[in-house]
Amino acid sequence: MERRRFLALLALPLLPKALAAPGALRVGVEACPYCFMTILDARHAAQAVNPQGKAFFYDDPACLLDQLSGWGGPQLKAQEVYLADFLESTRTQPLWVEAERAVLYHNPKVRTPMGSGLLAFKSRENLERHLKERPERRGGRVLTWKEALKEGEKRPWVPTDFLPPPKP
Repeated sequence: MERRRFLALLALPLLPKALAAPGALRVGVEACPYCFMTILDARHAAQAVNPQGKAFFYDDPACLLDQLSGWGGPQLKAQEVYLADFLESTRTQPLWVEAERAVLYHNPKVRTPMGSGLLAFKSRENLERHLKERPERRGGRVLTWKEALKEGEKRPWVPTDFLPPPKP
């Protein structure tokens, strides 16, 4: 009996990380809580998990950035944030990467669901592979998640003409 108790105590610090995992995105079903669009392309998806463990899915990383920066939508306190790697995700299945580890690429010429021109990659190598495959997308800038959040404090990432009008 003492052995089981000892092993359980050893595993206790690992439990929160073991439980922390991105939720499963249902493409064509989940709707973005910021812009209310149905998520139709998992390559652009983002996800925030609140302290209670509820997952919220976004159709564009910019929607999540704007909501976290207070530009609209319900107030959100995110305990975990994930972004879909644009290169390795498919339209129906995201490959989630922790936002803090992601490499963001911003180029206004790149078409994204909300017109932000913001793509996420799990590594600099994936970004370089993407730009090699799509050279017309060169000329953008590389950001970290923290840099994108800081920039989002000054201005919204989602162009205002893409958002629905406020409810009366």
